[in-house]
Amino acid sequence: MRWTNYHGHCNYCDGQGRIEDYVIKALELNMAAIGISSHAPVPFTTDWTMPGDKLQAYLHEVDDLKEKYKGQIKVLKALEVDFIPDVLSTAHESISSGELDYTVGSIHFMDQLNDGTHWAIDGPADEFQLGLKEIFEDDMKQAVLRFYELTREMIRTAKPDIIGHMDKIKMHNKTFNLFDEKEQWYKDEVRKTMALLAQEGVIVEINTKAFYRPELLFPGPEHFSLLKELNIPVTINSDAHHPDKLINGFEEVAQMLKEAGIHHLHEFIDGKWQAVEFEKEGILL
Repeated sequence: MRWTNYHGHCNYCDGQGRIEDYVIKALELNMAAIGISSHAPVPFTTDWTMPGDKLQAYLHEVDDLKEKYKGQIKVLKALEVDFIPDVLSTAHESISSGELDYTVGSIHFMDQLNDGTHWAIDGPADEFQLGLKEIFEDDMKQAVLRFYELTREMIRTAKPDIIGHMDKIKMHNKTFNLFDEKEQWYKDEVRKTMALLAQEGVIVEINTKAFYRPELLFPGPEHFSLLKELNIPVTINSDAHHPDKLINGFEEVAQMLKEAGIHHLHEFIDGKWQAVEFEKEGILL
């Protein structure tokens, strides 16, 4: 039994370590596949996305490592692509021309601050609070509704293979108690979004990046039964930003999924996504 990970970053964006460091660590862990999915460039300045002039070097380096480690581990070329209406999506020519194995589509940015800066919802707490005040007049419900509206627009218009951290809007909720995730309006938004994911066949990652600190999963285990009910394809990703985090929380999450009645993970095999059985210790490959 072996693990895979399809969501990870490196020093081309905000990850720590070279791409090859991740591949070497994956080999040490006896992983079957590792997907490299750095944050795709955006047409404005950030301190965590890949600079636009580094994209071609990134794509070439992943291709070189695919060949170097052929027969030892499957190295896959991907990007985590932000959906920003009329600005960037997986349909953008810079992305579609990259001959990627797959894409991870995520919502990190929601609308703009008063000074025109794109508001990053998973930034520091003070940045989040500023955007909530300036864009939504401190109405967290409206911010959440906008997040899921954008998520569904991404699925309809620029469908990724995998949706990244599907309910990331709840990130600061644990600290600031901004809204009640048990309220019906929120459950309705999640169900509406998951129903569209099911209809379009988009894979939902269980993102374990914050599993140990601050003990968060995206989506949370409270939604696993809905994944099962709607027969949504699932994979486990760690959103690794360091080689040591490649299988962060995988065994625990695998057990949670099995307890929810989910017994298959979607894996990239022979150029396509396929359902594969798994146990707590890994995928049955």
